[in-house]
Amino acid sequence: MSKRPTPGGQQQRAPAAQRSSSVGVPRGSANRSLVPTNSRNNVIERIAQNPIRFHEENGMMVPDGYTSHVIRPAARGDVVTMARAMNRDFGSKAKAMFQSEVDAARDAIEQDLYISYRQPGKDFDCYRVGAIGKCFCGHTLDEHARFNGKVRRLKCQSGGCACEGFAYIPSRPDEVGEFWLAKRPGFDPSTWRAKCRCGHAHDRHEPKYKRCKECSCSNFNSNFLCAACSNHWEQHETFIERGSEREQQNLPTGEFYMPFAELPDMQQVILTGSDAHMPSPYLDAAPRQSLPQSGGMRGRSNALQGSNRPAIGYDEYSNPSARGESNANTSQKGPMRGRGPLRGSHQATEE
Repeated sequence: MSKRPTPGGQQQRAPAAQRSSSVGVPRGSANRSLVPTNSRNNVIERIAQNPIRFHEENGMMVPDGYTSHVIRPAARGDVVTMARAMNRDFGSKAKAMFQSEVDAARDAIEQDLYISYRQPGKDFDCYRVGAIGKCFCGHTLDEHARFNGKVRRLKCQSGGCACEGFAYIPSRPDEVGEFWLAKRPGFDPSTWRAKCRCGHAHDRHEPKYKRCKECSCSNFNSNFLCAACSNHWEQHETFIERGSEREQQNLPTGEFYMPFAELPDMQQVILTGSDAHMPSPYLDAAPRQSLPQSGGMRGRSNALQGSNRPAIGYDEYSNPSARGESNANTSQKGPMRGRGPLRGSHQATEE
């Protein structure tokens, strides 16, 4: 028996979109509707019928078929080893980056005059300011008046400058975390300027009222963050203090004012440019005493000594006999003797 031809002499076909997304139900079935094969609803239904099952492991909910591994930080971090692994020239680059702070710290210890850049109320300095430190007006600290012990607003001595007080501002891209700029071909760090959100540099703003000279911007609002604390410039202040004043605020003085005083191995890199791992907590390159007003070792900061900021790389006790060492070790002289936490004496001898 032959099939009855459809009108027009040809058999009708389903639209292409329908053919690609469905299959026909066999003839004789009670339901002759088209069943979608690529429907999104089917996928959702399958997920609902077979949900992902979890089980508890180490206090965590883990999908079945997976295992959990708790990642714990190292008990004693070694920043030098990590940095050396990341950068073969780490030692020399780190020394160059912090050289201005090292020079500023040495001058501060010798003169018992600490000029620092930090947030008010904080127990650490974001930057140690030296003679070449840049002011908001665009001139260096050396171009401002000297501190006379009374007036702390150091006016700018450069002719025609309206600056009424030294206000430190970052002068290098690495101070605001823009380390990649130094890698650009032909980049000159001396041309870099910290900028406002209006797009103009700090030296294009009035030093007194901070109004922009190039646009309608009424106040300097930094478009950068401090690399030390991740806060804006306007949240910082420039402090000019004597050692005794800093001690009253539990701020570091003397040799503890040197960069990375709480990380001896890192400090060695900053002072010498060598990343060879040495156990000595202090080196001859670091000054060990300030003026009697600061008291040298007396000027230690409680902020650095507290249990919430332990010194990495130090043992638990400052007394070697407490660790059960022999008398031969306890009689050893030099920086290796009595290495303990920052709370105790480092026994760094002077030549």
